[in-house]
Order: sequence, then structure tokens, then C-alpha cells
Amino acid sequence: MPPIILFILKALEGRGAERMVTTLASAYAVMGYRVHILCLEETQDMLLDSRVHYHIVPYAEVFSEQNIEPTSTQSKAYETVARRIDHYVFSRIGTPDLILANIYKINWIMAYSQLPNIVNVVHTALSKQFQHQLLEAPVQTINHLKMVYGTHACSCVSEGARQDLISLIGQITKTTTIYNPCDAASISSNAAQRPRIEQFGLIDKGYIIHVASFDSMKGHRDLLQAYAKSKRKLPLVLVGKGRLEAEIKQLAFQLDISDCVKFLGFQINPYPLIASAALMVLTSKFEGFGYVIIEAQALGVPVISTDCPFGPRELLPTKSLIAVGDIDGLAMLIDYAIDNLTRYIVPLNHQLLPKNIAYQYLAFGSVLSLDKN
Repeated sequence: MPPIILFILKALEGRGAERMVTTLASAYAVMGYRVHILCLEETQDMLLDSRVHYHIVPYAEVFSEQNIEPTSTQSKAYETVARRIDHYVFSRIGTPDLILANIYKINWIMAYSQLPNIVNVVHTALSKQFQHQLLEAPVQTINHLKMVYGTHACSCVSEGARQDLISLIGQITKTTTIYNPCDAASISSNAAQRPRIEQFGLIDKGYIIHVASFDSMKGHRDLLQAYAKSKRKLPLVLVGKGRLEAEIKQLAFQLDISDCVKFLGFQINPYPLIASAALMVLTSKFEGFGYVIIEAQALGVPVISTDCPFGPRELLPTKSLIAVGDIDGLAMLIDYAIDNLTRYIVPLNHQLLPKNIAYQYLAFGSVLSLDKN
């Protein structure tokens, strides 16, 4: 029987980690593996390859069936969730040859798991994600992170994120850097599908685009403030959803740029919008990787970004980067890039194609198995 690959994550929401999972799952399915995705919530914004088996082990059932009290500690609750996942996997899926556990909450849960061949995939800069906790309770926070990320091997989506992890917990487990995969062929195909940009009142190469959830780490406030200071030669298109969307709309109104900024919400297929943009802008305060950068590269779209920890500086040249928080500098870079678009086109690194990334995870998993033997 072909080997079993299992991905575990909270839900198939429309974020970078979920794009990594769905892209890599499809690659393994094409390679002939038995591929499973297990989620703890039913939210599904991402399309899934029909060859990939999809499972839900919801939180609610775990708490109700195991009689976990609301006052119980989170650790005890997560230990119960882990036991439920273990039972489900062994009884419904089998023994996985590789398990890729994604996102901090899942990494914490799987620290209690007895399943074999687990690799934690670290998608972000942990020192930034836990910045407040590290300031308020440094010893407790670091001990907690050692428990979460020291139990299993860790693969980080950028070298910066890997070094950040090591600086926090030390070299207490095996680590590696494996970038996120980019399915250039699928992205190009999707870029030719709906939605057509005309339905949003846009014209080809006639706008700037920013694709991200409305979260503080994505830097929407800095983007709008910089855009307001720029010459505004092209409208700004924001694609995404999130808790800060209303606040950012209000900011656009306050800056008197509402007529130049379009809010298009979450798009299950954002690639027609990306492909037709004159320029992609990323303004994150921190990232593990910066998925939209390589997606724009796959479509030949110029990209500029904040030089945030840690991914963009590994994907773009220095001329394409501006310091986080430099509003005036970002405004000038936007204007200069619009006038010199070809200078900001960076070809996609073909080592990021899904099959190549899939083999890197298999190789890392093989090393771990040899170490155990």
C-alpha cells in the first residue's frame, strides 16, 4: 500500500498555512500517496483536491463526550483533544508515515499525541507572535514553547523563522527550513478563471493589490497611511476579510482616500485579481514566509514588501524592501515602483514547485525515522 501522509490543522481557512497544506496535499496525491487532512473546525474557505481525504474531529464533541469542565486548564483540554485525534487516526486512517502539524494551537495539542512521525510546521516568527507574553512572563512562555516545539521535530517555512525558533528554545529538537510550495501551473490556470476583474470596475494593470486577512500583523494601517502620502497614480485594491476590516474602512474615510481604495473581501480565487495588478504590495509587520510574494512571482507581477521578520528578505532583493513602520519610505517606494515596474519583477524560484517541496518533507521525515532506529 502507498504511504500515508496526514496534515493536521485547525480549519481550511483562506490563509498562508492552509494554502501550503492544500497545495502540498495535492502534490502528494499526484505522487500516488494516500493523503488525509484532519481539521478541528468545519470552516472551509479553501478548495480541496478530490483525491485528498478530509476529516473533522471537532472541539465541541471532545469537550462534551469527555466531560471536560470549562474551568479545566487548557493543557488538560488539549491533552484530551490529542487522545481523541490519536484514536480517530489509528481507527479511521491507519498509521501515518508522515504527519505535518500546522499552526501553534495544533502544535500544542500534538505535543500530547502518541502518533508517530510528527513534524511541527512553524509558519510564523514565534518571537513576534508571543512578543507580549515574552515581555510579561518570559520564563513561563519560553518553558511553554519548549514543551510545544521540543516534543517533535520542527520544519520552518523560512530560515529566519528557524533561527528565531532556535533563539527561543535552543537546539532541543531537530529543525530544518522548508519553504512553502508554489503550484505555478495551478495558479496560472486559476488566474484565467473567474472572477473577471471587470466586474469590480478594474482594468488590466490599472491598480495596486494587497492580499491579506485584516489582522494587525498585516499592516493595513501603515499601507493606507503610506498610500495616502503617495501620488496615488493607481487605485489600491484590498483582498481579504478579518476582524479589523471595519476599522480599516473607517481609516480610509478619515484619510480621504475612500474613492481610491476598493475592499473586495475574501476571494476563494484571488489569482485573476493578482495577475492583472500592476503591483503587489505586502506590508506585514512579521511573517513566517509571505505566500503572496511567490504567488505574484509565479504570475510575473512586480512585488514590493516591508522587510519584516522573516520571509520577504529571503524571497526578494533589497531594492524591493522597505523597513517596517517607514510610512514615508513606503510611499516613495510605491511611487517609484509604479514608474519602474519591470525593476520589481522577480522570477519564481523553481525549487519552490510542489513536488520539490514534497520531497524535502519526505527526506526530513526519513532522517527522523533513521534517528529513531
